[in-house]
Amino acid sequence: MGPVKYFDISPSVSEKTAVFPGDTPYQRQVLMEFGKGDHLALSTVRTTVHLGAHADAPNHYHADGAAIDERDLNLYMGPAQVLTVRIPRG
Repeated sequence: MGPVKYFDISPSVSEKTAVFPGDTPYQRQVLMEFGKGDHLALSTVRTTVHLGAHADAPNHYHADGAAIDERDLNLYMGPAQVLTVRIPRG
C-alpha cells in the first residue's frame, strides 16, 4: 500500500466571505509589497476564527467540552464529496 494522499478542501476566504452576524469580518491590510519597491511582501489579517470551513471544538458549544488540541485528528479526516453550488442568494 502506497502513501495516503490528503486533499485540503478548505474554501478560499476573502472580504466576501460571510460571517456570523456580529462577528468580525475578514480584513486584510497590505503593509509592504514588491510593487511599491519593498524588499518583501507583508500583510496583516484580522478576522474571526469562525471563518470559512472549520471544525468547532466541543468547548465552543459545551462548558465541559474538550479543546481542539485534545481531539483525535482522525475524527476530522475521511472521504468527502465536494460540490460547487452556484445559485443567487435568496
